[in-house]
Amino acid sequence: MKIRANHLTILRIILLPLPYFLIYGDIKAKVTALACFALLGLTDYFDGLMARHDGSTPLGRLLDPVADKIFISVTLIPLVDLGILPLWIVWPIFLREFMVTEFRTFCTTSRKQLRVTELAKIKTTLQMIGAGLIFMTHIFPDKTILIVFLSGALLATLSMAAVLYWRNHHLSTRVQKALGLFAFGLAVGLALSPPQIIITYGLVMLGITLISGSQYLITGLPECLRQGLPALGRLVASLILPLLSLALMPSAPKELSVLVVIIAALEFGSQGLDMWAVQEGKVDISWIKRHIIIPVALLSLLLGWMFYGFNSAVPAFLWTTTGLCICYTMANIRIYWKASYNN
Repeated sequence: MKIRANHLTILRIILLPLPYFLIYGDIKAKVTALACFALLGLTDYFDGLMARHDGSTPLGRLLDPVADKIFISVTLIPLVDLGILPLWIVWPIFLREFMVTEFRTFCTTSRKQLRVTELAKIKTTLQMIGAGLIFMTHIFPDKTILIVFLSGALLATLSMAAVLYWRNHHLSTRVQKALGLFAFGLAVGLALSPPQIIITYGLVMLGITLISGSQYLITGLPECLRQGLPALGRLVASLILPLLSLALMPSAPKELSVLVVIIAALEFGSQGLDMWAVQEGKVDISWIKRHIIIPVALLSLLLGWMFYGFNSAVPAFLWTTTGLCICYTMANIRIYWKASYNN
């Protein structure tokens, strides 16, 4: 059987829990987690190459952006949970990701296209590399491994750039940006202390993420406002559960941080399926989230807070939200499966 891009994408999603749990282990487990994340990140590059060579499929167009966002969830949320990266850097990144996906749905409704910008592509790569460099700095605080890695990456990119320039007499934008990225990372690694390096890399990730999001905001927000209160309600509904779960994570027991990752991953998947339903004119069940799931989840938080205190309310909310998100995602998958089978 020929390996296709979708196989790599699905493999990436299936294997992501492995490095997630290794992150919480000893130093050997952490190094293994870093290696796993690097390998899984490379599959994103290779499945893109394969998709361009063999042609993309509807499933691939659905899965690939979802897989990228799940990857970011599995890498960034543990960094917050372990105290490596502050929540105020990561939270806006997730805000941007959920908002942009919903803006795409609004534009689809009015038959407009919200194209993926070049900056957005850089953003995804930067998030993956940035998370890896931050984790590497945490594991090896003496900076030696970080500097050796970035020096090697810069040297390899320079060598590739020289060959490409010799052959084509010009450098592609991507190669130029890769050179700039590794040069900047190396300069930061040489000049700053490990805590400063982590914050700097995090701020760069945040800055690029927000700047790339602003381009979508200019198109998507007016479309959302034009569609009125239902669209605004849908937008708010897409943000409440994952962002509230992430905000409450510092108050939850450490072992429940995995629920925050699951909630974020399921919400990204559900958003993708909701957008597919709108694009294809299939059954859109997003009203269930607005009218049932969110009220029930918030009610569990409120009642738990009133009767058992805040510390008990947060776990109840996370467990309730996880269960509801699983049910909602399974319902969406069933709709997608039936539609694909009938076609």
